[in-house]
Amino acid sequence: MNYYESHITIEPVFEEELEKFKNICSKYKFRVAELLLQKRKIDKPEISTKDTFCTGRFKDLETAKNDTLSLVEELKENVFTVKRYKVEYIVLDVRL
Repeated sequence: MNYYESHITIEPVFEEELEKFKNICSKYKFRVAELLLQKRKIDKPEISTKDTFCTGRFKDLETAKNDTLSLVEELKENVFTVKRYKVEYIVLDVRL
């Protein structure tokens, strides 16, 4: 099944700001990625300090564009620094 996927990347946020970001994203049904870095198996995973991003999945392009732009605006209004946003058409997505 083909679908649209939207990604929004912001300057990294942590703790209270990360929770605020998650709350805003959830209103638009976007999920915040848990980016954990672990160099060696014995190391404890650490939250990435390079990016914070969220992803939404949509059946149609118009909804994908509108929800993405609305979320970007709300994030900016809440003083998050948006670095990038994009909408992709997914033709094939296989997880093994």
